[in-house]
Amino acid sequence: MTIQDVIGQFNTTPFIFAGSGITRRYYGLPDWPGLLSVFAKKIRDDAFAYRSYENQAQYSASADDKLPMIATLIEKDFNEAWFADTPGIRSGDPMVVKAVSEGTSPFKAEVCGYIGGKASIIAGYEEEIKRLKRISKNNIAGVITTNYDTFFESIFDGYKTFVGQDELVFSQLQGVAEIYKIHGSVDKPESIVINHEDYITFREKGKYLAAKLMTIFMEYPIIFMGYSMTDSDIRSILTDMIQCLPENRISILQKRFVFVEYDEMATGTMVSSHSMVFDNKTIEMTKITLSDFGILYEALSKKKAAFPVKVLRRFKDDLYNFVLTNEPKATMRVAPLDDERIDEDTLAITIGLASTGYYGLARAVNSEQWYRNIILHDLQYSADDLLEYVYLELAKQNSWKLPVWYYLGQAKQEYPEVVNHAPKDYSDIVSKDSIDRNRSAIKSRTMKEVWEQEKHDLSKAVRLLGFLSFDEANIDDLEQILKEIFGNNPNYISTAEVLDKSNIRKLIRIYDYLKYKK
Repeated sequence: MTIQDVIGQFNTTPFIFAGSGITRRYYGLPDWPGLLSVFAKKIRDDAFAYRSYENQAQYSASADDKLPMIATLIEKDFNEAWFADTPGIRSGDPMVVKAVSEGTSPFKAEVCGYIGGKASIIAGYEEEIKRLKRISKNNIAGVITTNYDTFFESIFDGYKTFVGQDELVFSQLQGVAEIYKIHGSVDKPESIVINHEDYITFREKGKYLAAKLMTIFMEYPIIFMGYSMTDSDIRSILTDMIQCLPENRISILQKRFVFVEYDEMATGTMVSSHSMVFDNKTIEMTKITLSDFGILYEALSKKKAAFPVKVLRRFKDDLYNFVLTNEPKATMRVAPLDDERIDEDTLAITIGLASTGYYGLARAVNSEQWYRNIILHDLQYSADDLLEYVYLELAKQNSWKLPVWYYLGQAKQEYPEVVNHAPKDYSDIVSKDSIDRNRSAIKSRTMKEVWEQEKHDLSKAVRLLGFLSFDEANIDDLEQILKEIFGNNPNYISTAEVLDKSNIRKLIRIYDYLKYKK
């Protein structure tokens, strides 16, 4: 079997599960013992500084806990030296100082500062990283990583990042175009999992994280990169995962797991099988051995999603939020789910702006929204789309008496047919006869005076304001009046009585003519 055969069997684009080997390769960052050695030597400039802490830890920790215990011992001495301002300890990095002032351990803050300061690509890997960046758009579903650095965020455009267990467990994940930093991030020094206490907390919550990631593991192929086959982090996470699964489901996982092993001496790729045992349960997985990760990225480029993954994530996120709130986002064009005009048997989601999408748009905006938008500007559609695909149907429903000057002023195209039906003169909206008939009720009051004196009876106030003459219709006062009405009740048109509904629409037509007519 070849690497192309392995990728070809994937039912969908994969998730990458990345370890420190990835940023050792591209950034030249040290592994965990190497990182701890750097900080041990800051405390005591001695070739055996790290070995001293290692010796202490071996008497109080199991093999899996040895490195976290070493980190705990180093952290204790480092923090004491940092607060004592011992020469050579403080980096002076403003980010570090700010983090410590907010309560973060100096050791964690300086670790993050150190890693962040080394985030530059090693010469010779630029082309390989360009390949990885290219496949991030359509060929990678997401990333799970125990790394603290921001390597993936920097090259995976449009992915959303979740930092730490709590953010993962308590957030709504969409499972596409997302980066899960389960051991924290340099952007949030307090979040990194590094010492013995951090790992105890991480393991206590491990089953919650495993349950949250279960959907990812069951739906996507998982490519493990930058880890040793014996890595305790991977074994711990997979153990929690497997304990949540019945025996007959474990076989599903093994078909999805691919472990990438780096071998400096490898030429091309070698595909083989590998077994790992967790609590007496064995998982078979595919192992790919290579030295050139570019070969893997090239093979992954053949497994492509139908849409860019960041677009898929946006659709999933907007649709999820719409179902919860019934409020569309800028990226969604929808009608209310309880709209009686929608037949649930023919309900469909249209992606893109095909003719069917415009057909849906023509029915997604009603008269109330058209009028209200002139005051509140709360529709997410462009003026051109509204004039081209919505206007005709609404105009017919409203006897061609729609306010349109606002939309015409916003539009990029010309719409002569719309202009033909637009009011050209104030008398097209308010007749002289109606002004004369209501003169006794209005008397000599200004628009502002009518409003202030009559607004306790909103129905009466709106009716009288619609019978002022052109000279009496002050546009600034009218704008404030309408904003006050819709500020108190954005749904005033739909909740008003039939006559009041007619009067408020007339008032908006007056406003539209006075303010926006060219």
